[in-house]
Amino acid sequence: MIRIVDKKMKYTNETMELMQPLHTSTIGHFTDFGFVNDLKTTHPGNKISGTVVTVKLSNGDGKPITEALNETEAGDILIIDTSGNKTHACWGEFRSLQALATKVSGVIINGAITDLDTLWQVNLPVYYETVSAKTTKPLNLEAEIHGLVSVGGVVFESGDYVIATRMGFINLTHWITRKLSKKHGEKKSEKKFEGARFKRKLQIIEVRGTMSSCSSGGGVDLIIVSSNSRHNPFIQTFM
Repeated sequence: MIRIVDKKMKYTNETMELMQPLHTSTIGHFTDFGFVNDLKTTHPGNKISGTVVTVKLSNGDGKPITEALNETEAGDILIIDTSGNKTHACWGEFRSLQALATKVSGVIINGAITDLDTLWQVNLPVYYETVSAKTTKPLNLEAEIHGLVSVGGVVFESGDYVIATRMGFINLTHWITRKLSKKHGEKKSEKKFEGARFKRKLQIIEVRGTMSSCSSGGGVDLIIVSSNSRHNPFIQTFM
């Protein structure tokens, strides 16, 4: 018995474009909420982000995952709540191939996976808690798709937006998104200014080095590098 509830559309495309470039380490400067840090990943070097599709399984029943994958769209992240089962893997090589066909960007599981050696090679990041040779079975028990699930103490539902890296993942909320988008823009401006200032310093150093080498020929005895404005350094030379 699989219950499929209505999927909520929480974010506009414009809002998701603002969220996509954010990084978990940047977000961690501004909030402690929504983070899950204690899961492993098959692809530590990858960053993924996208809207969520959730599925809650009954203990030991893996059959509803196929139906949940049918509910995904390209770029979605599938989140699987195993109802506390850490000993029977609900995800492995076959599921990963299914997921690749649907073009999901990643999978998050609060339980076990199997076929770990193969999953390292498949281009699909999977976040998981444990590894097991024992697997779930098609038991036809109760399940729910698009409803509320819990992973690492954080609640998710379909339509949420998640960003995931090797340092963990976060469920972004509207108020966090508004705050971060503003802060992210401020940080980019600061970095741009610092980069320009650093570049000017390098130019000054380069000029000083060039002029110093000229002084060995007897042409220049002293060089003073100063600035009449922030953007226009000039050189005073004394013969």
